[in-house]
Amino acid sequence: MKQILNKYILVFGACVAVLTACKRDSDYLKSTPSPYISNLDLRKLYKGADVTLTKDITGEATVVAGQVTSDHSGHNLPEGLLFIQNLRMVGSGIDSLRGIAINIGAAAADYVPGDSVHITIENSVLKRSDGVLQITGVSPSNVKKVASGVKLLSTPMSAATVLGKPGNFEGCFGTMYNCNFEPNIGIEKVEGSKTFNDGSGDMQMYVRANANFKSEFLPYSAEITGIIIPSSSTGLPQICPRVKKDFFPTSITVDASIPLGPNPAVITGYFANPSGTDANYEYIQFMATQDLDFRQKPFTVYATNNAGSTNPFPVNGWNTGGVRTYKFNITRGTVAKGKFFYVGGYKQIAGVTSTDISQANWVVSKLYNDNDGDDGIGTKTANLLANSGNTAGIAIFATNVVELTTAPSDCVFYAGQGGNVYGNGVGYSVCDNDLYKRLNGTTAQPFVGQGTNTFRFVVPEDSKFSYLGGVYDATQKKWTTVRTHSAVTIAKASALSSIEEMEGATRTIN
Repeated sequence: MKQILNKYILVFGACVAVLTACKRDSDYLKSTPSPYISNLDLRKLYKGADVTLTKDITGEATVVAGQVTSDHSGHNLPEGLLFIQNLRMVGSGIDSLRGIAINIGAAAADYVPGDSVHITIENSVLKRSDGVLQITGVSPSNVKKVASGVKLLSTPMSAATVLGKPGNFEGCFGTMYNCNFEPNIGIEKVEGSKTFNDGSGDMQMYVRANANFKSEFLPYSAEITGIIIPSSSTGLPQICPRVKKDFFPTSITVDASIPLGPNPAVITGYFANPSGTDANYEYIQFMATQDLDFRQKPFTVYATNNAGSTNPFPVNGWNTGGVRTYKFNITRGTVAKGKFFYVGGYKQIAGVTSTDISQANWVVSKLYNDNDGDDGIGTKTANLLANSGNTAGIAIFATNVVELTTAPSDCVFYAGQGGNVYGNGVGYSVCDNDLYKRLNGTTAQPFVGQGTNTFRFVVPEDSKFSYLGGVYDATQKKWTTVRTHSAVTIAKASALSSIEEMEGATRTIN
């Protein structure tokens, strides 16, 4: 009897536990869906066909809020379109800044960059018209300005990133740097679709026939601020400067009759080991010792990575190619005496998700992990700049035609002594600089590893920018202070100044 009673007590207790664990409807917190929707989520709704923005579609949202980026005073934006951008919090390092166009007719011209607006979009239509994804059917009375003078968010842009993910950039506001054109100087105007190259690829700027700055002359290079808008004919993204001041010429005039000195450009630093992947995130920093125009006088940059223990001697020197050397041709852009310029992969300071440094002078931004080297010299590589082991090096030549013994403008080598970099009368040519000499007395030694040319800098450290310092006298055309290796830790959020303005950075004098 006692056992039966205990059994019923256990069953009753279990039922009570289950019942107390259950919540009534009134025990749940009630929540109200947000009335706001982000551009990121709006753009996801479009799948190639018109979308009516009902509450069922938008998750009860009826309002899009954002900052105005359009300026119709320059008459270079599609009439009637109000461009706004916004972002939403989606996690650390996630890009959510997006732009979109709202078609409100002539009233679009009443708003200026920096206005903050709330726009009721319920039952409007999301569609692509004349190439532009836009929200149509919005009455001007549905637009409410809630603030003005808001600082605009600017999206870092390059041809490689914009063309790689055009949907992420459409309608966004930003600046593109080192935009190199091929103009008919003194004749060609900015009006129309003009192709430029920013070092990472070709893209177009578009200036309309009724723009009030259409008669400006097209320069060799410029800094372009504007909004990314697809071409109505091709659908390809174009950057559209809004007003005259959005288009800022940056090219310098270089007297082609002035001969190049022995070291017109020198190597000042390199980032060989970013945190995370090295693929497409390594870069080299240079300095001009005289004004340079690479259209007039093309240059070439090589990197050599001699990893491995069974390498043959490089019979073709810097042109050996394969996994040993990688070539970049510099054929556009200008750089002033004493200023830095860059060659490498993505225009980011410290690898994936780090600060965009497009504002630096990138004469070449080539995704070396995705493309072979120029002129077929060098295969795709995830490791352009070695960060351990055998001898690695960098050379810059004041020509695109490099032979086995052609002297570079400058060269440096680092890491170990191995790798078979010289032997049997072949190797990587050097120049006369602060580290190497082509003659030892009267004895020729044109290659690294030959004679007294044995100097190597240390192996680059992880997440550190190697800067070489030194002082170059442009009048005497020689180094007056020999370069020595230093390193500075570069964080993801570091600014450009951290690799250009540190104590002991390279200087050109006179």
